Amino acid sequence: MENNEEKKMKTKDYIYLGLYLVLFGSFITTIIDGVESEKEQFTKINKLNNDLIKISNYVEENSRFLNSLEGSIYDHSTLLEDVSRRLQEQETTNQKFYTMYFDTQPQRVEKKEPELIEEVLEEGNQDKIATPEPAPLVIEQEKVLLPIEVPVVKITTASSCPTPHTQLLPYIKRVTLRKDYKFVANYDVLDNKITNLSFTNKLPSRLQTALTKYLNSFKMNGNINGCYLPIKILGE
Repeated sequence: MENNEEKKMKTKDYIYLGLYLVLFGSFITTIIDGVESEKEQFTKINKLNNDLIKISNYVEENSRFLNSLEGSIYDHSTLLEDVSRRLQEQETTNQKFYTMYFDTQPQRVEKKEPELIEEVLEEGNQDKIATPEPAPLVIEQEKVLLPIEVPVVKITTASSCPTPHTQLLPYIKRVTLRKDYKFVANYDVLDNKITNLSFTNKLPSRLQTALTKYLNSFKMNGNINGCYLPIKILGE
């Protein structure tokens, strides 16, 4: 009887052990599947983050390019406005000179020659001896040109603001720019040098020094007051 009971106990133990192993194996499989699923999700999230970083870098690069293009368009439009203004000033100067030149030219005055009067013999006595009519007297007059003093016109080149150029980067490449700067530089020109320089916005001292060197590199054309130049600088 005891042996039968022992055999029954062993059989039950084996059954419990088998169920335990099955449950444990199922638990391990579930854990493994969960780890694989988490690993796969982590890979997808990592790939998504990399894609977002690439998109962000692409947008930033294109944004810088667009800002640089906008600054270049602004500089060229300013240069075209200055060239147009100079052409108008030159056209006005030329027109004044042409008008003055033609107004001071000597004018030729034609004098009318005196009319010659023919003497006509009255018809009268036919017995009188006919005398030939004297030939008309023609007096040739020389045309005399009166000397007219033509004033000497001195042509002076009109002063104008310096011609700007777009080579600003070599002057500010050593200046640290932590933000964008948009301002207008007001200045005068005296003896081929920039004077009375001021800026519409507050700028760092190193940037002001670099801009002063940049403005003095322009091609000067006489002394003039009231010049200005709009400038836009993109920060890093």
